[in-house]
Amino acid sequence: MPHLGKGAAHWKPGYSAHALASTWFAANGLPRSVRQLLDGSPAFAGAELVDAFFERSTDLGDGLRGPSQSDLLAVLGLDDALAVLAVEGKVRETFGPRVASWRSGSPSRSTRLVRLLDLLGVAPAAADALRYQLFHRSAAAIYEARRYRARRAMLLVHSFSSGEDGWLDFAAFVAAVGLDSVPEQGRVLGPRRVGEIEFYAGWLTDRLPSDAG
Repeated sequence: MPHLGKGAAHWKPGYSAHALASTWFAANGLPRSVRQLLDGSPAFAGAELVDAFFERSTDLGDGLRGPSQSDLLAVLGLDDALAVLAVEGKVRETFGPRVASWRSGSPSRSTRLVRLLDLLGVAPAAADALRYQLFHRSAAAIYEARRYRARRAMLLVHSFSSGEDGWLDFAAFVAAVGLDSVPEQGRVLGPRRVGEIEFYAGWLTDRLPSDAG
């Protein structure tokens, strides 16, 4: 699949793109683990999958090159509204560079960073040690929720790592944006009000699909 943002090398067993797509396609809807996580929250209980897009690109609205490309963007139907999930699949990958390192790569990146920090209510000094990818993927969930006129948005990490790779970075991010000071896996965290949107986050861990080796 040449359109995959991670490239053809990641579209094979053992990598996150393959694991995520295999799990969601096999479910023909919401995977059981995702449904269990959502049903544990009054805000998402009974959600139904309306549509889903792999490698969905979201313009971050700052005029800079490089959209946020969600591994999977899912639109959910709730009893009285829509919700949007920006799903990030993980096996052994990190959440990209830390903010301090990413920002130092180009002076023009300050424009994007200011917008992201303002959106999520994080002070620059508090962001430096956090992973940049978590900021722009959260923004993608919020921007797409606005586009769909949805009330709720969630950053969901669907992990296939037996070693919990990336969990500490995710937990630090969740605490910094005010979703939960002591986050736990397997439950919906939040909400945090971002304008008219209720923003949430979640982390769940699955086994690699059986064909992943």
